[in-house]
Amino acid sequence: MRDDPTVAEEFERHQRAWRRRVLCRLGAAALAFAAVVLTAHWLGLDPAYLYAHRGNLARVLFDELLAPGRLVAQFRADGTSLATAAAETLAIAGVGTAIGVPFALCLGVLAAENVAPRWVHGPTRLVLGGVRAVPSMVYALLFVVLAGLGPVAGLLAIAVGTVGDLGRLFADEIEEIDPEPVEAVRSTGAPAVAVTSAARLPQVTTAYIAWTLFYLELNVRKSTVLGIVGAGGIGYPLIMGFRARDYSRVMAAILVILALVVAVESVSTRLRTRFGLGR
Repeated sequence: MRDDPTVAEEFERHQRAWRRRVLCRLGAAALAFAAVVLTAHWLGLDPAYLYAHRGNLARVLFDELLAPGRLVAQFRADGTSLATAAAETLAIAGVGTAIGVPFALCLGVLAAENVAPRWVHGPTRLVLGGVRAVPSMVYALLFVVLAGLGPVAGLLAIAVGTVGDLGRLFADEIEEIDPEPVEAVRSTGAPAVAVTSAARLPQVTTAYIAWTLFYLELNVRKSTVLGIVGAGGIGYPLIMGFRARDYSRVMAAILVILALVVAVESVSTRLRTRFGLGR
């Protein structure tokens, strides 16, 4: 009968296991690094070329983008149009979110497996996944065909994106509720709609409001670039400045975008903190 291993043998066994783990991790890190390098090379990343042309970026950055005199003159010339474009961007995000939230709520409830039967929540989740898979920029291109150039295409794109993303988040939230209140209401003989409105939704209302405010911030960011494809907002003067190589106008648009995003995020954060929404 073999004796129990000594302390030295046990120590040696742990050392071998530790060395194997370290070697495996180093091998995995080396493979990942090699994959990144090869992929970057395949994409055409050439550090030597970038370094050789660094002067082009410096010239545009310091002579045009960050030239205070030219920037002040640009704001004097285009300040009104940039302010209007910023307001349009905010309106696109706000109206698009407002349109999308009711649909996201309905689909989110139907996509929860503790609310709807499998034959309902399964296809609904597939629909939400399909909607989420398409970027808002692609929706904007499609809606430009439908509604023409302008903010209508942008707000429709934001609305569809909101349905997909918030619908999935709403479904996940409602699946994590406490089932006891649901069973208590159901035991009274209440119909399914009454059970959901009385026992399920009150448990997730705070989270739903928090997610909506958070996603409004994201939609403002998305709306700033929809104008690149003709869907209205501050993205339009931004892309027109790039096309004309008017980098002072580009920088003015970037500063307006920055101010808009920071202002919306600050207001949203204050609201969440004020009402204890926790997102």
